[in-house]
Amino acid sequence: MKNFVRLSLSIVALSFPQLVASAELVYRPVNPSFGGDALNSGHLYQGADIANTFSDDSLDFLLEEQTAADLFADALRSSVIAGSASQIANAIFQTGSPTSGTFTLDGATVTYETVGANVVVRVNDGIKTEVLTIPKPTTSP
Repeated sequence: MKNFVRLSLSIVALSFPQLVASAELVYRPVNPSFGGDALNSGHLYQGADIANTFSDDSLDFLLEEQTAADLFADALRSSVIAGSASQIANAIFQTGSPTSGTFTLDGATVTYETVGANVVVRVNDGIKTEVLTIPKPTTSP
């Protein structure tokens, strides 16, 4: 019986060569960035554009023209901040000033503390904290 089965399989294999023929598998990339057909790029970009649901409006202000009022307000804001920074620096470094303290300016918190010969200043704007280590100036008698 086993010989009959083998003979039957051999006859079937010889009768239908397309059933037993095989071909080499070849990888063909689709994306043109990886060697695929350049004509696929438009289709891939369109598919990616349709799938992209993210919209970023946070950078739109960079494209807008600033008016004279905007420029004036920015300059005034910078001047006020610079003046406040100067006053805070004077309060921190003047002779006899406390070794630590806190200032608040327009939602930002400035804390300082004297550590050895340095003053560590932390500026927290509610999002991130900047840390500055400044050597305390020495005064000669």
